[in-house]
This record gives sequence, C-alpha cells and structure tokens, in this order.
Amino acid sequence: MFRTIRTWKILLFLFSLGVLGAMMGASLLAYERAPSPTPVMRGFYLAQEMGCFACHGPGGVVGVSNEGALWGETPPFRAGGSIMSFVQSDTEIREWIMYGLPKRLWLDGKKPGKNHHRSTSSGKSAQWGIDQGVGGIIKMPAFEGVFTGSQMDDLVAFVKAVTDSQRPMSADAELGRKVASKLGCFGCHGVAGRGGMSNPGSFKGYIPPWDGDDYAVLVENDEELKEWILKGRIERFEKNPLAAYFTNGQIIQMPAFESVLQDGEMEALIDYIHWLRKDGEQSLDFWIEKEAGPLPTVVARGKWLFHRSGCAACHGPGGIGGVPNKNASGGFVPSLNDMAERLELFEPEDTSQVVAVFERGLSLDDQHLGEVVPEFENVQEQYKNIRDFIITGGYPGKSSKGDGEPTMLMPAWKYRLYADGSPTSRADIDAIIAYLLTLQTFEDEDE
Repeated sequence: MFRTIRTWKILLFLFSLGVLGAMMGASLLAYERAPSPTPVMRGFYLAQEMGCFACHGPGGVVGVSNEGALWGETPPFRAGGSIMSFVQSDTEIREWIMYGLPKRLWLDGKKPGKNHHRSTSSGKSAQWGIDQGVGGIIKMPAFEGVFTGSQMDDLVAFVKAVTDSQRPMSADAELGRKVASKLGCFGCHGVAGRGGMSNPGSFKGYIPPWDGDDYAVLVENDEELKEWILKGRIERFEKNPLAAYFTNGQIIQMPAFESVLQDGEMEALIDYIHWLRKDGEQSLDFWIEKEAGPLPTVVARGKWLFHRSGCAACHGPGGIGGVPNKNASGGFVPSLNDMAERLELFEPEDTSQVVAVFERGLSLDDQHLGEVVPEFENVQEQYKNIRDFIITGGYPGKSSKGDGEPTMLMPAWKYRLYADGSPTSRADIDAIIAYLLTLQTFEDEDE
C-alpha cells in the first residue's frame, strides 16, 4: 500500500493538476491497487468457476452426499478426511482432474474414454471400479484439455493447501500454524494463510495471504509484522493520509491480539509466516514434533479403519488377540499390541517419533528419515515387511499338534479395505500401523 512516500507525493501532485492530472492519478492508483493473487487463490477461483464446489462442497471442504460412493459422499478436500483414500500423491491430484480417475485405477492400464462411466456389454465397468462406488452416482468429470499447464498447477496448489499436505517440520513453525488456527487467522487470510478473503473498502480489495506479493506491501519487516499482530495497524500507514484512508475505511479491520497472545506465540507465528514465504518447503532437518495434529488424526483414522474393516474380529478389540485359530501355531490369531516391538522400537519416545512421521503424511520409505528415526534401517525393513503382509496376506504357521490347515488365514487387504474394492492406499496402511503402534505398552508405563 503505497510502497514509498514518493508514490503518495506523486499522486497528490497529479491530483493538484486538475482533471488531466486526476485521470493520471486515478490510473496510477488503480495500478497500485491491482491485487497479486497467489497460485492457491487462483486455484480457488478456478475451482469455483468450473463448478468443483457443486460436488466437493463450498470451498471444497464440505463434500456432498453421493449414493454408492465410498463413505456415501463425494469427498471434500478437507485435511484428514476421506480424500486421503483417493489421492496418494500430487500426480494423482492432476490425474483425477484430467481423467476423472487416477492411472492406478484405469482398466487394464488404458486411458478412459469419453464414455468411461458406461458399462460394457458384458456388464463389467468400462473403467475399473467406477460402478463399484469409486465415484458413486455422481461421477468425477474429466477436464483433460480444458486447463492450461499453469491453471492445472494452480488447482493442484489449492487442493494441496486445503488438504493441509504441506506442513512445517520445524516445531516452532508448526506451533505458529496451530496458534494461527486457534486465533482464527485463517478465517481471513485463507486456508493455512495461503488465500485471502474479500474485504470491501481495503486498498487491494481483499485480505492478502501471507505467502503472496501483496503481503510485502503491507509488511516490510518483522517489526511491522509484530505491530500488525499486536495493534492491528502499523505506524507507517497511520502517518500516511492516503494509506490511513483505506485502512480506516475497510470493512474488516485487523484485530489486535496483544491481550491474548501467550509467551512464545508471537515468535511462533512469525516463524510460520517465514516458512510460508519460502514456498512452504518441508525439511527433514528439523525435529518432528510428537504432538498429534488436529482431529481426525492419522491414528484416529487408523483406529476407525481397524474396526470398520473387521480386524478386531480376528485380532481382538484393541489388538489384544485371544481369538482361537485351530491348527495354527500357538492356537490363536496373534495379538497386535506389540507392533512397536515388531518394528524394533523399544522406547516410548522412539515410537512416538514414528507415529509423528505418519501424522505428517510422510512414509518410512523415505531414506532421509534416517536423520530423525533411531535405528532407521531396521525400522524401515520391519515396516516394509508388515506393510507387505497387510497388503498381500499370508498363512499362519501350522501347529505341530494340528491335523490340518489353520482355520483362519490372514486375508490380503490390497483390494478389501474399501467398500468399492479399490486398491488400498499407502496412507491408510500407514494409518493402521500408526494406530497399532499406540497400543504398545512399555514397562516404564506400567510402573
């Protein structure tokens, strides 16, 4: 907002010249007031324009009822929701938008055609799983050829922001994100601080996001940022009559948080904004905070999947075991409340660290996690074995006293976890493992 006093003086001089000067001044003012939208903002407006919110709900965060679909709805993009079962990567976000279905669900690996939602003469779906509930009655349209490359980038940026898939690894910056959420900052500055809301009467016409160019017009340094947070205004604008005209005349006024901020929260907010303005890059060099994120957490989802899928029927409630399995080694279906030990995690803090990895949406396949997970190679090897066993199933060992095969076998959950029979996502396997890790009781905890 008037980046320099010189701009303000030029405007006053032009207006003093009369009609012609006023016209030139108005043009300069209009130029200065033109907003600089971010990719997330452009993605939001594009999604709104293309009707995406008709199915995914207002702002893409609600979802709508969809008969026959997984969980009975077209999934919202909201973080922690059912979207995590449909999208496994940034690439799949693009594939859903372009083709109406990601490549991993294409029938025989073939790109869906225009009529891919129709059934074949044999009664089978022309596209894998589409009639079994992947899309329900309301189908995902294919937008291939509709968007330019930059528009697609904007849409992906918006979806990623709403799903909260980019979060800081720094404990201080992550605390700042939580403080911003608690204080309601995202209500005005947009999801995760990445998309502003309209604000009639303001200089730019909207409340700018923290990661955009317009933020730099309002905040020149950390001292001004502190002024905004504490006082709701800054001295530089108070001394500028034209700037004060807009800040005093805008409908939504910046609140003053001086009386509600607790120790360390100001610094944490600044750390989070700095992280956003560095393109929100994640870094594994920082300590991973162990505290669970906002509900529903990955652990909560893992618990829901464990019970919804009937795992407790064989492994017992809370994974305690005790279910007889005739002719199997040991005579019972094994308990799962020793998952931490199976992953060779023998300390509570190490187990919490791995759970935190899953809460961040990271996979133990990532070699860089060796920097934050103790004895990572052993943990990673056991993790892969357990994950593969869940996906492919297996046979329990036979009892030496048994006369036949074990009554119950471990089913392959690759196509059984979801009602529509679609392939199980890595994120949900990790969620189940994360939940099982929390069932481990350590000796120190019993004392």
